[in-house]
Amino acid sequence: MCIFKEVFQNSMMNCCHLRIGTLAIRSIMLSLVVLSIQSLLLSSFVCAATPTHHAFHIQEQWNVGGAGGWGHLLLNAPAHQLYISRANRIMVVDTETGKVTGEVEGLTSARGIALDSAGKFGYVTDLTDGTAGFVRVFDRSSLKLVASIPTGADPDAIVFAPASSAILAFNTRGHSATLIDTATNEVAATIPLPGRPAHAIVDSAGTVFVTIPSLAVIVRIDAASKKITASWPLAPCTGPSGLAIDTARRQLLTTCEDHRLIAINADTGHVSSIGQVPAGTGDIDFVPKQNLLFVADVDGTLSILHRESPTRYVRLEQVKTQPGARTMIANPQDPKAYLVTSKYGQNTAATSEELKFRPTPVPGTFSVIVVGR
Repeated sequence: MCIFKEVFQNSMMNCCHLRIGTLAIRSIMLSLVVLSIQSLLLSSFVCAATPTHHAFHIQEQWNVGGAGGWGHLLLNAPAHQLYISRANRIMVVDTETGKVTGEVEGLTSARGIALDSAGKFGYVTDLTDGTAGFVRVFDRSSLKLVASIPTGADPDAIVFAPASSAILAFNTRGHSATLIDTATNEVAATIPLPGRPAHAIVDSAGTVFVTIPSLAVIVRIDAASKKITASWPLAPCTGPSGLAIDTARRQLLTTCEDHRLIAINADTGHVSSIGQVPAGTGDIDFVPKQNLLFVADVDGTLSILHRESPTRYVRLEQVKTQPGARTMIANPQDPKAYLVTSKYGQNTAATSEELKFRPTPVPGTFSVIVVGR
């Protein structure tokens, strides 16, 4: 009996120990599960709270309206002003509110826009009737025209070279550049070009670069000496379209008819193929702070490319904007692009059959599209 009792007691103790051990293991396992769930929840919370990379998208679209087509854009980022050439006028849009704050009136067929560094004058190429051309000068405070300076035939692109305080207007039919001294607002020189000029850009030293698409060359002009200092072939690129500059790395960027993106060394003219872009490209612009290149095309797609190295650009994103939005300019400090376009319809006026079925901007639908992240 005593032996049985002892055996029974030992068995009960072992069972208790086993039960206690099992309970302990279950408790530990439950605690681990709870901790794992809490860890996952905390991890999810931290991930949600941590700022993530936001994709580029349309942030705003301002319907600024008005009849007629449009030419080039110019952004005065510090003053939050976007200048838009609209045939017989220049619209000035506040980029903080999206509202039109004023217009430069009295133009015939406005194209390019440039601003001096003194904050006093603006300059606009005005094609008039296609035979005579002018640079119209306006006061940036009153937006009133103050002077008209004759140029060659069909002036289009225009730049301000701050190092020499000169304006250069590029005459498409005149195959020349008109150099204007901003101190007197008079023509200081006419520089012959080897062909029809298209896009122009200037670096911080006052050197001006202009493309000649029909010859597939880029011409370098020294604004101080008023002379051409180089003419570089862009082969294998043909039909260069758009022009941007990476000032720090001394690279010019343009696109080609075969959808090639090329870089041109601004000192030697050496050409490098650095990427691919969509068909029908229009304006391109480089944002140095983020090493981003914006490329707009006629189908209404804005491509954003990132500079991986001096000889390689890769596409980060494509943003669908609106058909015809190939006129674009980017903020040099902020990765944000401004594009303009209009809704299109059939020409209802009495005109030729060709013009009747050509896409025509619908009055009142002109807008500014803002793409950022």
